[in-house]
Amino acid sequence: MAFSLGYAPNFPPLDNLCGKHYCYRNFIECGETWRRNQVDNRPSQLQTYTAMRELCCWVLDPVVDQFGIADLHYAFASAALDKLVRRKKFPNTTRNLDQHAGCELNSKGRPYCPRLGLAVDIQVPGISSLKIAQWVIQNTGYDRLYLYGADRPLHVSVGPENAKVVWHSPFNREVRGHDL
Repeated sequence: MAFSLGYAPNFPPLDNLCGKHYCYRNFIECGETWRRNQVDNRPSQLQTYTAMRELCCWVLDPVVDQFGIADLHYAFASAALDKLVRRKKFPNTTRNLDQHAGCELNSKGRPYCPRLGLAVDIQVPGISSLKIAQWVIQNTGYDRLYLYGADRPLHVSVGPENAKVVWHSPFNREVRGHDL
């Protein structure tokens, strides 16, 4: 499974499907902070839209086909949304390794996150995130996966590094996929 950051020909309408089950709007108008503030969260880079399609193709569509519709808790975060999220939840962190930034560029024309790709935090109602994480590791083209607990949303990304990194937060350690 290869991740490719090809270019979309133009910015797609938000209600166009980017996979079998989700449209671009699902990634852009997502999460508690966005719902509360309704900031303009549209990507400015075509590659970010491509990353949304890649995330659907390599991870989300297979997850939905296996377990049912996943709730998206947090997905793409523009600089405006990121600022609100960090102020509330993560005041001492930086954006430089956060794949929720997609392929967006900072004021110097460099990617906010050099990992590129895109991340989403998902949860399937009634299904343990541990079970989903194990399945994602064995069956999808993910880049990074962060498990915060069986009953909490699972963070999963795609990206050109295709690093296959798994972070199991309850133990605060990086683990190999088969160790979960």
